[in-house]
Amino acid sequence: MIIPYLTPHKQPNSTQLSENRLELLRNKIDTLIFEKQPQKIRFFIEHLYSVARYCALLAMKRNLSAELAMTAGMLHDIARITDNANQDHDTLGAQRTREILAEMGLYDEAEISTIATAVLHHCEKSTLHEPYDEILKDADVLSHCMYNPAFPISKWEVVRYNNLLDELGCGCTKQQ
Repeated sequence: MIIPYLTPHKQPNSTQLSENRLELLRNKIDTLIFEKQPQKIRFFIEHLYSVARYCALLAMKRNLSAELAMTAGMLHDIARITDNANQDHDTLGAQRTREILAEMGLYDEAEISTIATAVLHHCEKSTLHEPYDEILKDADVLSHCMYNPAFPISKWEVVRYNNLLDELGCGCTKQQ
């Protein structure tokens, strides 16, 4: 099943959609969600794609590829979908990411490695890694914290969240 691309802006034509790696990946992920985890459609669609959008924003701010960052965001919890994994979903997710991207045949080995490594490290919020790893961790934190600002922020995400507020120039009250 292909979910239509919804945006308040101009709709891309069918050629643009069929030739775009992100749209092809999005269609693949949507299909996996509907096949493997239909009861969690709202969670996966909201979380994966909000992380992907935050990844793109942070990549642009940090002068990195928004497309690669967005790809990592879309795939960061893939093992939660394909394998219903919670524990070690980062390690298994890195493996699934490599498989999916290699099967698509649209990414080179360096891109696959960068994306899979970001997926592998995205749960290690207190450790510094490579730039795309950090973008994914930061985007994941933003997604968690911005899902409902009335919800408390997890202890392990407070420092990273406050640093992001500073980086993004938000005049917000910092969380403790």
